[in-house]
Amino acid sequence: MSSVGKNVDALCTKCGMALAHIVLYEVRGVIAQVKCKTCGAEHKYRGSKPRTKSTEIGKERTRRVGTKADEESRQAEAAETQRWLQRQQELRENAAIVDYHMAGRYQRGDVINHASFGIGFVEKILAEQRMDVLFKGNLRRMVMNYHAPEMAKS
Repeated sequence: MSSVGKNVDALCTKCGMALAHIVLYEVRGVIAQVKCKTCGAEHKYRGSKPRTKSTEIGKERTRRVGTKADEESRQAEAAETQRWLQRQQELRENAAIVDYHMAGRYQRGDVINHASFGIGFVEKILAEQRMDVLFKGNLRRMVMNYHAPEMAKS
């Protein structure tokens, strides 16, 4: 019998307490996703008992050794950060920095301010609606010149 839509007690990752949640969906009969009735956060189902340090004391902790891909990723991130810092230093004091909007139109060399990622430099225009932007730490593919379809009026 499905428990989707029913109340369960679960550990809320946002509140940090075992609280009432609503089951959003199940996978093969096992609760997978829940929504906290207190804060509204949606997250994986984690049961109602929080982990305690006493349960972890007996577990042997081992250091994970990074893979070659992890090392290459760290090196790439460091290189991107260096490129970003260089571009940041070359930025003139009176340079135009525009706020990023998906509907905005940008050109290579533009400097944008993203609400989450901060200052970014438009590196490459890939298509009418795609561009690569260099932010501190990584290069991100961003949307531009995007206009959401209008909803039909009833």
